[in-house]
Amino acid sequence: MVDDHPMFRTGLIQAVTVDGDISAVGEGGSAAEAVELVAALRPDVLLLDAQMSDDGLERIPDIVLAHPETRIVVVTASEDENDIARAVEAGVYGYVLKGTTGSDMRSIVRQVNKGESVIPKDMFGRLMGMLKAKSAALGGGSEAKLSKQETQVLQLLARGLSNREIGGRLDITERTVKFHLSNIFSKLHVRNRVEASIVARRMWPGLEG
Repeated sequence: MVDDHPMFRTGLIQAVTVDGDISAVGEGGSAAEAVELVAALRPDVLLLDAQMSDDGLERIPDIVLAHPETRIVVVTASEDENDIARAVEAGVYGYVLKGTTGSDMRSIVRQVNKGESVIPKDMFGRLMGMLKAKSAALGGGSEAKLSKQETQVLQLLARGLSNREIGGRLDITERTVKFHLSNIFSKLHVRNRVEASIVARRMWPGLEG
């Protein structure tokens, strides 16, 4: 957990770890510390404040590149579309507001740890509109030539299933799921699961979990 407000950081750690199945392996108060902590501790999930003095969003690409196994959830007070887009494009798995309840935060950490992406529905809609206007590549998703199994994988991804759950549903290995996702990302010209999910929901309006 990295946040420059010690009291908030302490409270969130207590809220997230109360059930005993989630452990806090480290904490810090700056984006620079986040980089150091992830390198030293290799956490499964990093909860990162986006609005610290040294700009938490700015460090996300470096962390994702060096440690892709660590899944990042931005915890912030900002509902600004530009901040949401920057975070998603950088490769975060989640974007949540600081008013989120402790029980919801625990659920979010568990979901992200399983490989699911978590973006609030109201933000998801605004983000989808912004990315549509910003990126012609995302607009070409409907024309991508996906195989039958790639289509199935993408639809299940958009419904929030983890790689393991997708594999179980389609009776294929997680390795095969990752292979298909790599091809899907390339064909859709997207960089991560959230962008792929956005494209899927544009390709199949009304796609639900």
